[in-house]
Parts: sequence; C-alpha cells; structure tokens
Amino acid sequence: MARVASWLRLDAVILLGWLLYFAYSASAALSDPDTPWHLATGAWILAHHHVPTHDPFSWSMRGQPWVTQEWLFEVVLAWCAQHFGFPGVYSILVGLQTLTVWFVYRLCLRLSRGNAVFSAIGAALAVAAGMPFWVVRPQLVSYTMFALFLLLLERVRRGSIGYAFLLIPLTLIWANAHASVSIGIAMILFEVLVSFLPTIGRFQGQPLPMRTRALLIAVAAACVGVGLLNPNGIHEFTYALLSNNALMVNSINEWHSPNFHSQYYKYGVIPFLVLIVLVAIARSRKLPWKYVLYFFACFALTLVYQRFMPYLAIAGAPLIALLSFDWLRVLLRPRRLLRFVWLAAMLGEIADFGLHMPSIEGPVSAHMNPNAYPVAAVDYLKAHHIPGPLLNAYDFGGYLIYRGVPTFVDGRTDIYLRSGVFANYMDLQNLAPDAPALLQQYHFQSAMLPPGYSLTTYLENNPNWTLVYSDNVADIFVRNASTTG
Repeated sequence: MARVASWLRLDAVILLGWLLYFAYSASAALSDPDTPWHLATGAWILAHHHVPTHDPFSWSMRGQPWVTQEWLFEVVLAWCAQHFGFPGVYSILVGLQTLTVWFVYRLCLRLSRGNAVFSAIGAALAVAAGMPFWVVRPQLVSYTMFALFLLLLERVRRGSIGYAFLLIPLTLIWANAHASVSIGIAMILFEVLVSFLPTIGRFQGQPLPMRTRALLIAVAAACVGVGLLNPNGIHEFTYALLSNNALMVNSINEWHSPNFHSQYYKYGVIPFLVLIVLVAIARSRKLPWKYVLYFFACFALTLVYQRFMPYLAIAGAPLIALLSFDWLRVLLRPRRLLRFVWLAAMLGEIADFGLHMPSIEGPVSAHMNPNAYPVAAVDYLKAHHIPGPLLNAYDFGGYLIYRGVPTFVDGRTDIYLRSGVFANYMDLQNLAPDAPALLQQYHFQSAMLPPGYSLTTYLENNPNWTLVYSDNVADIFVRNASTTG
C-alpha cells in the first residue's frame, strides 16, 4: 500500500496526463515528408548489411557521395517497422518523448529542492512548447540527449563526478544517430567555462573544483574521439555547417526564422516565453548563470532557425523549477482525501485515453497520411508504368524513395546542394526564367507536382505535356512523345 500511495501525487497526475495526451497525438497518421526516406534508408542498410556512402535512391545523383549521418536511428526505426509494424514506429516516438520528459523532470526536481509539482509542470512544458517538432525523425534522439546531458552535468556539478563518464558512450550513440552530436560536446565544455563566471547581481556563479574541470575537459576530448567512430568520420561534425548555406536556409521551412503570426507561435510559444520572463522579473531570486545562458542561447538560435525550438523549450524548464521551488509545497504532502481525488484523476485519464485512442495496429504503410503523401498518385504511377526520369516536388521525395521510385530531389538536401541540382529544382518550382530550359536539360519524361505550384500551372498550359492524373495532393504529367528530344 505504501508503494501505491507514493504514486498518488499531483506530479504523477500531471506527468501521466501529459504522457497520455502525447501518446494519443502520436497515434495520428504519419505526415512528415522526411519520415519515409528514413524508413527506406534503414531498410536498405538492413538488406545490404552496410551503411551507404553513395546515393542509392535518386536518379539525378545516383552513385554520388552521401553522408548517412543518421544511420543508427534509421536502422532501429526500420527494424521496428519490419518486426512490429506501425506500433514499433509509434513506440520509438512515444518512448523517446517519455524519456525526455523524465530526464527533465529529474533535473527540475533537483533544481527545485524537491518541488515535484512544478517539476512535473516544467517537464511537460519542456515538450509541449516544442510539440510540432516531435515527429518521427532522428532529431528525436538529439532532444532526448540534450535533456539527459543537462541532467548528468548537473549531477557532476553537485559532486557525483562518476556520471561524467556516462557522457562518452552516450556521445558514441548520439554521433551515429544524428549529426547534432557537437551540441553535446559543446555542453560539456560550456560546463567548464561557465564555472569561471562570478556572481553578478541576480546571476549566480557556480564554481567547480579544478579536478572536476580537468575531468570534464578530458571527457570532452574523449567524446570527440568516440564521436569520430562513425561511418562518416569528421563529416558527422562538419555536417552542421550546411546551416550556412543561404539557398537551403531560404528554401526549407524548418531552417526559417519563426513566424510569430502563426497559431503555434502566437498561442503556444509566445505565452511560454512570456510566462518565464514575467516570473523571472517578478521574483527577486538568484539564478545560475548556466541555465540563464542556456535559455538565451537557445532563444537566439531559435530566432534564426526555428528548428531549435525544442531545445529552447527544454532549456526553459530549469528556470521554471528554479523560480517556483517554494510554491504550493503543501501539495507535496497531501491529505488522504486529496490522494483519492488524484487517484480518481489518474483513473479518469487512463479511461479517457483507452476510450479515445485510435488503433495503431497494422503496417507502417497503412498509417501514412494520404493527404500529406502522394499515395494514390504513386499507385497510379506504378500501375501505368509512367516513364522516367521523373521531376518530383521536394516534399514528395521521401515518400517516393519509400515506394522505390527514383527521385530528382528529396529531403537529403546536402546531396543536391553540392551539385546545383537543388538550385535548379528551386528555379523549376518557382518557374524562374530558366525553367523551360531546365525541363529540356534534364530530359524529364514525367512530373509529379502538387496542384497550385507555378510549374504545375505552366505544365497544364504547355502543349508539350499532358496531365494524366490529378487529385487533391498531386498531379502527374507526361511529356508528349513527339516532343521528346
């Protein structure tokens, strides 16, 4: 009974409520344009028993060098999909999110001097504020690792230096799962640098013993070494330099600055940020330099590239814990009546989840959103043996790879940037002056494009092309045989 009673707490209600809500949301059909090609890459590795270093999927860049920097995540994803179907993919998404929430909760619990209620609120907000970015992609590993590194480094700072050694194998996993591994190494070095900052006003210095600083520097060096143990070597670290490519940044939504007029930012992100800032201003309490700088560094990165929003959300949770540790501590020792109320709330959450949770059974293909992917169009293309080479929309590329159709471009943008193919694709998509010449240069025999594109309208009115298929997701055009040359 004592063990059961220990779970009848308000923080358990909050965490369970959030985790069940996320689990429900994660059951929605897959719609991210990159998820299918990650599945296809993992399946290719499992079939060929090695990590590809050259492109096996496109027709425009086939055989050209390819940095497969996310191979470990892709293999696990594909293996789970092959053995368990959609439930396997679903479990990865929900599992990594649950781990992230738990790591943030444990960190907040330490920073808030045991205020479990507001630690749970901070942990839930740490994921909720970045919710649109929690899709089935390798970045999930990076979010989880970011939270785990924060927790382990906090334990090291408090004297449990043995946790520093865990960072080395974790870096090895991170380096093979996502190219953001340099974030983890930067976090270790930042822990050393911030320890030299003195207390200035409300900003509190947190000095470390010299031996701890030396240990962290040595661990960072070891992490660089193990980080190189991947199929791509140093490219795993230099891949992030693609963020300096203006064409990619200007063309791909996740690399854009945030649109604060959108519903998500207006009603989700801005209230989250305002809440933290207002509470920080209202409470005259010292805050460690480390977490203040983490928050504002992530905020600055998010203003430039919105894909950093999940890191900003996680970085905000420690500030919530530090600012609210003395709030409503009476709830940490509830009376028996409140325990029954919270038990009823937990049972209600579970019952609601069970009643409304849709089925997640079946293969992954049955859970791909036909309103996001050109499912019916690819069925038509395969059934009618539409000739190639195919000009495809960028967002269709991942699904085409999944279905075994060679692509002109797809979400593996780095391949196409080096060759100029991506620049040419953007000229085609936007119907730049050189678009007609590019249609001839690449000898396209067919095209699969969304309705409403400028190029789609151009082909509809071009006598050299015939529209052979159309739905609300994709149109298929075929070049007339008499114009082929």
